[in-house]
Order: sequence, then C-alpha cells, then structure tokens
Amino acid sequence: MESIQVGHSPPGVLFKKKNGLLYDENVEAEQKQELNEKIQVPQNGFDVLVSEWMGYCLLYESMLSSVLYARDHFLKPGGAILPDTATILAGFGKGGTSLPFWENVYGFNMSCIVKEVTLTSARFPVVGVLASQDIVTETAVLHSFHLASMKESEMDFTASFELRLSESSATVPGVTWCFGIVLWFDTGFTNRFCKEKPVVLSTSPFSTPTHWSQTIFTFEEPIAMAKEESTLVSSASAGTDECPATMLRCRISIVRTSEHRIMDISVETTAISSDGRKRSWPVQIFNL
Repeated sequence: MESIQVGHSPPGVLFKKKNGLLYDENVEAEQKQELNEKIQVPQNGFDVLVSEWMGYCLLYESMLSSVLYARDHFLKPGGAILPDTATILAGFGKGGTSLPFWENVYGFNMSCIVKEVTLTSARFPVVGVLASQDIVTETAVLHSFHLASMKESEMDFTASFELRLSESSATVPGVTWCFGIVLWFDTGFTNRFCKEKPVVLSTSPFSTPTHWSQTIFTFEEPIAMAKEESTLVSSASAGTDECPATMLRCRISIVRTSEHRIMDISVETTAISSDGRKRSWPVQIFNL
C-alpha cells in the first residue's frame, strides 16, 4: 500500500488552484518538443496510436496531455487511438485504510486511537487494493473522456454526486461507517476501433485487482450511514451513530498544478439524514 503526501498551500496559491490559474505549460511544451524531435511521422500520419498513459486515479502523472498532443500531430484523420474511452468512478468505502483494524487487534478494542490515525490518514491519499465489500454505497461516474475528440482542458474538472448505501450494505442491521471516498477507473477499447472484440480494462474493486489498485481519500472523521428506517436522536448531527446519514453528497474537483505530473484534488462532503438534517465538513485538499 502506498501513501502520497498532501501539500499545504498558502491562501494565495489555493485561490489560484480553485480558479484554474496555477497550471504551468512550460514542462508540457518541453515534452511536446521532444516528441517532435524523436518521432518520424509518415506523410499521412499513423494509422493507430496506442498508449498506456493511465496512472493512479487515472490522471496521476498527467501523461494524457502528451497522448492528446500525439493524437493531434501524428495520427492521421480518422485514425484509431487506443484505449479510446476512460471513465473515473467513485464510491464510499469502509476499508482501504488501517482504521477498521483498530476495532479488534488480536481481541483488544483499540478504537480509542482511531481519531489520531484518522487525522493522519486524512492528509495522505492511499493507493491500495480494496475488496468489493469495502465499497458500502452505490457507485457514481465522476467523469468520462473520449480520447478521439476530447480537449486537454477537460483534464481539469469538477463533479458532484449523491450516493446511498448499496443494497447489500442496506440489509446489514445498525450503522455502517464510511471512512472515505474511493476512486478507480475503467478504460475502453470500444467497437469504434475494435469492432471484432471490444474490451474494457477495469480497475474496479469489483474486478480482478490490477497494479493501479484504487485510490482512497480518507475523511477527517468517519461518517455513519444507515437505511431509511433508522431511529434518530433529535439533537444529534447528521452522520453520527445517533443520526446516521441515508445519503452522502460529494463534490470533487481535480486540477493540474504547476508541479509536473501532479494534481490537486479537493473533496467536499455533506451527510443528509432521513429527516433532512444536513452536516457539511470542511473542504479537504489532497496532492496526488
């Protein structure tokens, strides 16, 4: 399992990040110039462009921009680009961190240290393989890319979604704790260019594990969820065990930074209970 350190940015830098003003194209320009110098392009361009550009969370290392440049300058009109689709997906998870481990350490309940561990984990995206049962909610599509036609600017985006407990999790009595949001991706070799045998390469926790694993963004504190019929305590805040959420609302922004191949990811989360109570947490910013 791999951890990636979160950067702490001053307010002026955060303003630039939120307004898309921080991305520096100098390094990308150098890469593109290198491609021009090294590649011998046929007169009419190449028939097929194949690249394994995907990183953790799909966009880690930002190699996609170089692929799009190659598409525009080296691929003949109507040529195939493979894979030709890519989709980022999300779900809320109970596993993928060490947090549940502390509830039972060789028979001892050491959950008293979970808060401290949570605060540390909330500063680091975690890359690791999750089991399918670790995803306790429905799943959502954050963003889809069509590589034959997309623009480079689409690599920076914001997505909002709402998720409830999955059918299997909703049948479990009591409260289900969500420790963070989990991202993964699918890439498609679709029938647009692979008419005989289209294929989907999935890094989902519901599929065979890959070296891309999944990327977990840990909440600063766990959020309780339950099905609609839960009994609520009138004075409790949404997302607690006394007032579990029936739905989590999330807004995620992904933007490239001036540091080469690095992304900033902001996560905003709101818990909503069955009686309409809401609780929002401060924005968390991760550097990946």
